[in-house]
Amino acid sequence: MNLRQSMAGLHTWGGLLPSWLLYVIIFAGTVACFDKELNRWMRPALHEGVVSTQGADDVRDWLQRNVSEELHAFWMHGPTAREPYWRLGWEVDGTETFHNVAFDPRGARPEPMPETLGGDFFFKLHYNLHAGDVGMYIVGLAGMFMLVALVSGLIIHRRIFKDFFTLRPKANGQRAWLDAHNLFGVVGFPFHLILAYTGVAIFVASYMPAAAQVSYSGNVMQYFGEVMGSYHREELHQPAAAPRSLDALIAESRRLWDGAEVGWVSVHHPDDASAVVDVRRRDGSRIGTPQDTLTYDATTGELLNRQDASTGYRAYLWLAGLHMAQFSGSLVRLLYLLMGLCGCAMLVGGLQVWLAKREGRGDRSLVWVRALNASVFAGLPLASLALLWGNRLIPATFSERAIAEGWVFVGAWLLMALWAVLERRNARRLLRHQLLLGAVLALGLPLLNGLTADGHLLASLARGDWALASVDLFLIAAGLICLACARRFSAAPARAVVPGRANRVREA
Repeated sequence: MNLRQSMAGLHTWGGLLPSWLLYVIIFAGTVACFDKELNRWMRPALHEGVVSTQGADDVRDWLQRNVSEELHAFWMHGPTAREPYWRLGWEVDGTETFHNVAFDPRGARPEPMPETLGGDFFFKLHYNLHAGDVGMYIVGLAGMFMLVALVSGLIIHRRIFKDFFTLRPKANGQRAWLDAHNLFGVVGFPFHLILAYTGVAIFVASYMPAAAQVSYSGNVMQYFGEVMGSYHREELHQPAAAPRSLDALIAESRRLWDGAEVGWVSVHHPDDASAVVDVRRRDGSRIGTPQDTLTYDATTGELLNRQDASTGYRAYLWLAGLHMAQFSGSLVRLLYLLMGLCGCAMLVGGLQVWLAKREGRGDRSLVWVRALNASVFAGLPLASLALLWGNRLIPATFSERAIAEGWVFVGAWLLMALWAVLERRNARRLLRHQLLLGAVLALGLPLLNGLTADGHLLASLARGDWALASVDLFLIAAGLICLACARRFSAAPARAVVPGRANRVREA
């Protein structure tokens, strides 16, 4: 057995086993490229394009009025072009429980907006499947499988450049799916290779923590603190004096950074005399924000530490920034979106090739594979659309509203899986009905948005708010594509022709 033959088996099974999981990871990561735009769409209070006039001191005053427990820390982020509102988070001392709110920019004083999962839901689904450290390890293992499948796929494809220009959608099922798999694999190969590698690399300290655990006697936070160069001051267990103005410290930080923008502002041990304020630099034009931080005494405003990221840490931040696509403008994120969709299409095509090669053998287990395909490949997008419907239909005053949105997503996905199992012997009809449902859900969302919010599509386009309008436009495009595909699948399938030995489809 030569290298290419051995790589063929590795490519088949290395890609097949995690294919459904990789689809979830890639799809969620693709949507998360526009997480901040989705955050705005899912909060009708932000549809008018109003930029908040509140300050950091106003946000801190709200926290002091509404949270009576002793805090370990709190942190906030000011308005940006993509997120024109203040965000606040805090941790009650001794609980390790985090709370987060976002403030309505239309008022003179901070008032929380109704909670929602927002685009952050897809970001967390992408990197840990909402399963904490266990989910993060599963995602990392899937990323390693993807690297194996990509490298082995490159080795077995001798005609990789020819495959780039070959797509025969009207050929027999296996040939058409193989062409699609090759085309989308070749188009997105550099992108998928880089994203798979960086996705694994940026969590390497979590995947392999033994060295840090041994070197720092189990104190991993000390390790990260030394890597980042962060400043820490022990608590004095004495009451804190009147705090210095956060807005003044932000202005001072801008001056020291020659006018650079400020990102996260955090206050540690705010109720203790040892309280410090960290002001972090933000630079959205660079791959990987530099994470430079100025640390002040929270009472006197004295500059205690100036953290400039080391060369090694900057390299790590560059890899993380390259993976997360939160740099430059919308054009870069659009490229990531298109390449992510290519990755999803590559996985669908590859699994369909695997099925087409085996469907003539009479294997009864294939109907369950098709049911799983329908549950994941169609079920996840449909459940995501259902989540957006839930965001609009659940009342703003509903208690635990974000949790309710999550249950809408989970419930819709379970229903899609049950539907796929019941219709597992009618795969073509099931796909046609799923496409029709997707068209109804996607095309109905812009109409529902217009009825439940002031920022409907025409209003967004009239004021040139393309960031908000892009969500509705994408939903309309997705709905029309689903409708066109459903129309194609409504036609009777062409009669299959059994190819002769000389005309059988080759895998490469």
